Amino acid sequence: MANPLQCYNISCGQTYLENENNDLACQYHPGRPYFHDGYKEWTCCKMRSRDFSVFMGYKGCTKGRHSNVKPEEPAKPTDNNESTESVTIQQNDENKKPKEPIEPFIPPDANHEQELEIFESSNVASAPPVPKAIIICKNCKNEESTLNMAGPCHYHKGVQIFHDAYKYWSCCHHKKFSDFEDFQKLPPCSRADQHILIAKIEYKENWFQTPGTITIALYGLKGARQESQDGKIRSKVLIRGGRHLFVRLINHEGLIIFEKEWTLRDYVRNEGNKVIINVSNVQITLKKSNENYHWPKLIVD
Repeated sequence: MANPLQCYNISCGQTYLENENNDLACQYHPGRPYFHDGYKEWTCCKMRSRDFSVFMGYKGCTKGRHSNVKPEEPAKPTDNNESTESVTIQQNDENKKPKEPIEPFIPPDANHEQELEIFESSNVASAPPVPKAIIICKNCKNEESTLNMAGPCHYHKGVQIFHDAYKYWSCCHHKKFSDFEDFQKLPPCSRADQHILIAKIEYKENWFQTPGTITIALYGLKGARQESQDGKIRSKVLIRGGRHLFVRLINHEGLIIFEKEWTLRDYVRNEGNKVIINVSNVQITLKKSNENYHWPKLIVD
């Protein structure tokens, strides 16, 4: 059996077997730590913090293969005139480039929540009524007509997984079935005091980015409103800890038509964000914490 190798990619530190190495095996920082004006940051993703433990906790911003090759040490400055002249010329060239002031971004506390204001397009209120949606329980997914609304809700909190001819729930992964009927008979593992009703609506999700923003577009959620007709229930969009996005949208009757949470690929800022409900879609635009970082994906793998 081959001996495990040590990965020297920065911030990885794992051991690996070469026959198991692949393009997604390692999560690391291709840049280097940089310390300036009391801040610690990575040159590859510009994530900053004054707290060293927080800084060291930032996961790698890039995925690739593990490497057993030690990275080269940064070149040390020398005292000879040639080196000094080279550094001086390089600094002068850099000084010629216009530099825009960059406001340092400090990640918020993990429990910090900021609710975003939601706006409606002017034509939403006058849009034709949408067909009545099928109403189901948010947890057990059963239709309203089959539910005992006076009793508790029993459900699986995970998702169904079909793999290698086996069927199982992610919440009960120790119980796997080859027969679908046996799989369907597995008793639920979770309980709620009551059923939570939501509308069953098919939707499509897309996202795109500009140098400074990320926009999530939700299509098919016709009937989404800022608040219910009686004003007692409101749609909600909030950011938790700078990276966790929660969205709950309701219709005019106050029924939930969409609810989801994302763990974003990178941090977003508290200011400059907006949520707009249109007749045919909902757009959530978030301001990046680092305008120089191109997100390869919307969410964390």
